Amino acid sequence: MLLLASILGEVKPPVASREEIDAAGGISKVGEEVKILEGDRCLVCLSDYEQGEECRTLSGCGHFFHRECIDQVSFPTRHLKRTRTKC
Repeated sequence: MLLLASILGEVKPPVASREEIDAAGGISKVGEEVKILEGDRCLVCLSDYEQGEECRTLSGCGHFFHRECIDQVSFPTRHLKRTRTKC
């Protein structure tokens, strides 16, 4: 999905500013605050969660992702156009 977004460019208008993402909270660590089931994985990068990794829980739906993955999708970098992340 990230590769496709980098190829196609911005599809929808921005959904969050850097300040909004930084203030969003919802950050916790796998194995401490976040309990995962066997086979759970980040649906942005498709990697399994490892103990101690930082995750961000979305307040509206409760889904969680690697913090760096969901922040990258929500906020553009030099190499990636923004895509919309809404559940």
